[in-house]
Amino acid sequence: MTSASQAAYQALRDYLNSLLSPTHPDQALVEVPAALRPSLEAFMRGKTEYQDEAGRRMVYAHDLAAWAGDLIHGAGLATPLPLATVDVAALRAATLRQAA
Repeated sequence: MTSASQAAYQALRDYLNSLLSPTHPDQALVEVPAALRPSLEAFMRGKTEYQDEAGRRMVYAHDLAAWAGDLIHGAGLATPLPLATVDVAALRAATLRQAA
């Protein structure tokens, strides 16, 4: 694994682990990194979502945690995600937003 691939993998793990935090808030779907959004949308089929004041689709924190747990410990992504296509900076920024 190259150092760039290792950095992308670690950024993905850090982001998904941040979603497992019991203090993680609900999140707008558009705030989920683009590379992971299709997977979350598929996971959310048939589940309850709501809209915030701005009209954004919101995902409940417990659904985010279940999805992240499934990716980490369960089925993983339905479609492989080439690590070279991962925007490491965007994932790190999303992880920092979760911690704030």
